[in-house]
Amino acid sequence: MPLEFAHQHSGQFPDPGPWKHPQPRPLDLTSPLGLDALPNQHFTKVKRNTFDLNLMVVGESGLGKTTFMNTLFNTDLKEEILPRNPQSTQTVQIQPSYYELVEDGVILNLCIVDTPGFGDELNREHNVTPIMEYIDKQFEEYMTAERHPGFRKAIPDTRIHAVLYFIAPNGHGLKELDARALQTLAKKVNVIPIIAKADTMTAEEKVSFKHILLRDLQEHGIKTFPSDYPDEVDGAEELLQHIPFSVIGSDTIARIGNRDVRCRTYRWGVVEVENAEHSDFVYLRELLMSTCLHDLVETTHNVHYHRHRGDALRKLGRPVSILECDDTYDSQIEGTKSQNKQEMDRREEEIRQMFVQKVKEKEIALREREEQLNAKKAELMAELEQARLQLEAEHREVEELVTLSRSGTLSKSSSKLFKNPK
Repeated sequence: MPLEFAHQHSGQFPDPGPWKHPQPRPLDLTSPLGLDALPNQHFTKVKRNTFDLNLMVVGESGLGKTTFMNTLFNTDLKEEILPRNPQSTQTVQIQPSYYELVEDGVILNLCIVDTPGFGDELNREHNVTPIMEYIDKQFEEYMTAERHPGFRKAIPDTRIHAVLYFIAPNGHGLKELDARALQTLAKKVNVIPIIAKADTMTAEEKVSFKHILLRDLQEHGIKTFPSDYPDEVDGAEELLQHIPFSVIGSDTIARIGNRDVRCRTYRWGVVEVENAEHSDFVYLRELLMSTCLHDLVETTHNVHYHRHRGDALRKLGRPVSILECDDTYDSQIEGTKSQNKQEMDRREEEIRQMFVQKVKEKEIALREREEQLNAKKAELMAELEQARLQLEAEHREVEELVTLSRSGTLSKSSSKLFKNPK
């Protein structure tokens, strides 16, 4: 048997556990094998796949959400939805629209979910309910597909990867509707807060309004993407300082100098949509498309979907120990080991203290018993000494009586002999 296999069976290389490979033995290549081509092969294969991005747009009517989406993807996605009469609005509508975007051979299946009617009702208490029902429905459909016998194949992903929440530029912070909606949505999806119509505010007003919104978000415990997901997102540090994003949407293309730009034209000048000095539009597009698109999908799957899946399974009576996904097996095992060790240390300390207490109590009882026995021994010794003295006194009296008795008998015999000689 080869040496390495003998070591493995002898316990030098124990079983590393599930989802792990045994520790490999490094080797030096004598000539190139072409391993450097593997990343290119993987890239080519991945590029042939289609990618999914599902965005939900939430906000009050009249904030330019549709115009902004057209600007974001450099195409006309849909026509502007005019605000409806609040008295005729019965509920929030959910309107998903599907598109296929192709760039340099990469295909993106884009789904834009609009929510017309949000914030238009006179009673806004249940405005978020239809939105949450739609989000939960996509999670349930994904769970159903996972349980299907063919779940190993690619599952159509209709889960919402991000909610672009538009906030009116009022300069006073979050409205009550915005705070409640964001609190509810942030528990289920990645929320990206956006200040709409940034061209209606001066640079100083935008900075002040951002500070107010960040304070309100923190006070209400609202998690935003990517600020509150540092373990799930890479390379977005420079973009965090622009959250919440102040954006501008425009369908107007004007010729400025020697280039065509999307802009909004006023009597006093031109506001360029893609100018970083005018708005944070370029940073938001970089976040969504260049830096964190893959992270949005992964965070949706690893964080929000797994939380929903775990809650659903717990309702069926499944124990917590089997709800964690494979990706968290190591942390779960390490956490369990740490908890067990702490529990064992605590129990060991309790047993030690109990043993010490029992020993002390036993020592005290033995000491008291010893003192009682010593006192009893002393009492018995005293009684024994008294009995010995009494016995010796009685023995002397007996000897004296015997002596006297012998001497008296001898005297009587001698006188009798002298009186009656033969």
